[in-house]
Amino acid sequence: MSDLPNSVTYMTQAIRNGLNERESFHKFFECWIVEQDQHLQELISASREYEEQRERTRGRGRRQDGGTTVEEDVRERTLRPLLERVVHHYEHYYRAKSRWAKSDILSMFNPSWRSSLEDAFLWIGGWRPSMAFHLLYSKSGLQLEARLGELLQGLSTGDLGDLSPSQLDQVNELQKQTIREEKDITEKLAKQQETVADSSMVELTHVVTEMMREGW
Repeated sequence: MSDLPNSVTYMTQAIRNGLNERESFHKFFECWIVEQDQHLQELISASREYEEQRERTRGRGRRQDGGTTVEEDVRERTLRPLLERVVHHYEHYYRAKSRWAKSDILSMFNPSWRSSLEDAFLWIGGWRPSMAFHLLYSKSGLQLEARLGELLQGLSTGDLGDLSPSQLDQVNELQKQTIREEKDITEKLAKQQETVADSSMVELTHVVTEMMREGW
């Protein structure tokens, strides 16, 4: 059994005590993952029980007092409540993530539980910090277009359409800085790849040379 607290309990305590946002969400995620694994084991066990029940009653066509078959009774009594708990568990995760994102959005883009290897795969796949700016501009553009009438009347929309020219300039400067740093990292990565490739080619050349000398 895990010593981690219930994820709902931990979230409540974290909000009440004002814990560090990044660390508290990481801890919440650990609690949630443990609960997810418990739900998975329950689903596997319930699925096996359901299949065993089907095999035992196959072809009998027996009815329960309420007019339902044994299979239907097991499904409604066991499987449906369990599936509802699993769905609610996922809904709870996304509600919690949304709450923490409002306080520390950067931690959502760089979660502390992700390994360096996973970060490398995301980088190679194109998910880089500058992607956040593309999402921001895309979302703000859609919201601006949808609430253009209100903005022209001087009304506040309460979303990204309210960004001022000064705020957009700051976002633009941060984007430029981020792209420069991404470029530096990309160039360093390319140099590392060249070094590895050069070493491999040199080794391969030696092998081929030896094979030619031996008359292969």
